[in-house]
Amino acid sequence: MVSLESRLKSRLLLGVLLVGIVLAIAVRTQVNRQQRELLDYQLEQVARAMLLSDLQDLQAWDDDPALHLDMQIWDRFGNRLYRSSTQIELGSDTSPGFSVLPSGPQADAVTLRVFTLRGDERTIQVMHSRELRRALTRDAELQVLVPTLIAMLIVAVLVGTAIRKGLEPIRELDEELSHRDAASLEPISLAHAPAELARVVRTLNRLLQQLDASMQAHKRFIANAAHELRTPITALRLEVDNLAHGQDPAQVREAASRLKMGVHRAQQLLQQMLTLARLEGHIHPQAWTAVDLDRLAQESMMNLSTLGSQRGIEFAFESSGSTVVQGDPNDLRLLLDNLLGNALKFSPENAPVDLSIHQHQDAVVLLLRDRGPGIAQALRERVFLPFVRTNPAIEGSGLGLTIAQEVVLNHGASLLLEDPPEGPGLQVRLSFPLAHAAQPEKPTNPV
Repeated sequence: MVSLESRLKSRLLLGVLLVGIVLAIAVRTQVNRQQRELLDYQLEQVARAMLLSDLQDLQAWDDDPALHLDMQIWDRFGNRLYRSSTQIELGSDTSPGFSVLPSGPQADAVTLRVFTLRGDERTIQVMHSRELRRALTRDAELQVLVPTLIAMLIVAVLVGTAIRKGLEPIRELDEELSHRDAASLEPISLAHAPAELARVVRTLNRLLQQLDASMQAHKRFIANAAHELRTPITALRLEVDNLAHGQDPAQVREAASRLKMGVHRAQQLLQQMLTLARLEGHIHPQAWTAVDLDRLAQESMMNLSTLGSQRGIEFAFESSGSTVVQGDPNDLRLLLDNLLGNALKFSPENAPVDLSIHQHQDAVVLLLRDRGPGIAQALRERVFLPFVRTNPAIEGSGLGLTIAQEVVLNHGASLLLEDPPEGPGLQVRLSFPLAHAAQPEKPTNPV
């Protein structure tokens, strides 16, 4: 696997190389053009100067090495007045202006760049050899390209250094994580992290915090579960011993009945624990459907009506507006069963339980009110913790509200425990985001 540093360096250095190549080509082209124009300008200016100069001044021209040129001067009759080199064999009939000619008839003659200027009295021929012009051009190119190439190398080194320094916080993060194990969930601290990496660190810290809270919750759950299961299992063992040593048939039947009830309670406790474990690991489903809380509430009340009628408890139900929400119908049914079951459990005999579902702005609100002892304000947050019971005398596992809270959180809803508007009891307020536009108002349906 190629590292991010290697990938960045290869791409950026390749870009620097391409820029260097393009720059070198552009510089070479520009230097060639300017050098050619400069040398041609030199030939032309020397020719014009010699057209007006005295021939006695030619010694000074010959002694100047900076000119790098040769010269021939002819009079108007075609007689050569001056030649700077005996190797030059050009006639006086060269075309005016610039031309490229050999220096003589021999096979190895030097190619010349010649500028010819004709006057009334003289014809001036000033020339450079092509090799000399190429050598001067190469020298000029090197004078420009060498600093340019050095600058490009410096840029490449700076790019590599900047990438290495820029990725140093990532290496620090990797070093920090490599020394951790499953139990090391404390926040990550990078003192000099850039803004982009700081956001990643904040996200990781948030996830570590959530993971730590989840692991702590699971540890507490396991500890509480072990404690809660110890009592019913001990009771079951005692009942089994009584059943095994019982002699009287009546005592045996009574022990068998208690054993059956104990097994039933342990089964319910295990089922609720498994349900809570499933909900705590819940991920938003991909196939949520539109669920009518009105219909689910009526089905739940019908299932619990037999239990309520044994104690003279009746449900009063009404609904209005849209009662459709998006969610998992099985989990929402579990939520209603737990809330209605708690209301029945804590309600006194012959007391009604009121349930209403209505649309309020952009939410579906469910209000459930019983007339039991209620829950003290100081305990209303603790009752959502596993195995917390407000009244140990009443049979239960202390998981009902915990399961209800998990379902509510998984559906993006809210659950509040309130004092009823008047009288004793407890009011539960559930608010769900509205799934669809408001439907025609439904008539009140007392149950």
